[in-house]
Amino acid sequence: MDKTSQISVRVIENDPDFRELLSGIFERSEMFDLVGSYESIEAFGAEMLKHKPSDSWFPQLMVVDVMSSTDPRVEGASFMSALRAEGLQFATLLISSMEFGALLRVLRKSQAKGWAALQKTSRLTEQDIIESAKAVCSELVLS
Repeated sequence: MDKTSQISVRVIENDPDFRELLSGIFERSEMFDLVGSYESIEAFGAEMLKHKPSDSWFPQLMVVDVMSSTDPRVEGASFMSALRAEGLQFATLLISSMEFGALLRVLRKSQAKGWAALQKTSRLTEQDIIESAKAVCSELVLS
């Protein structure tokens, strides 16, 4: 498959089983190219610093567990928002067991497009994840 037509994605998820599940979903999909998977915000940040946050290193989509930091004072949504505020362009799909209504409203006040969220439940399916990922990427491209 020609990877240039695929959407590049990086995953940050601290639960190893769920990270493996997410990675597998994006690896199997012909629409996505999984270019990295990290166990924490800190692991992602260390890798990012090696590449001097360049636009070419960042994927088109970040899939982030909100509570994937080893530091309880740091959460994924704020970290992604700060990166985007610096001018980096990528869509963000937040995944967590938390409810997201208020959080998304706050994030969209500073950056209106390119945010989506899914709640980890027993009803969350592979199709839900793929559809949400496609939709949030389309939203950012069309803005």
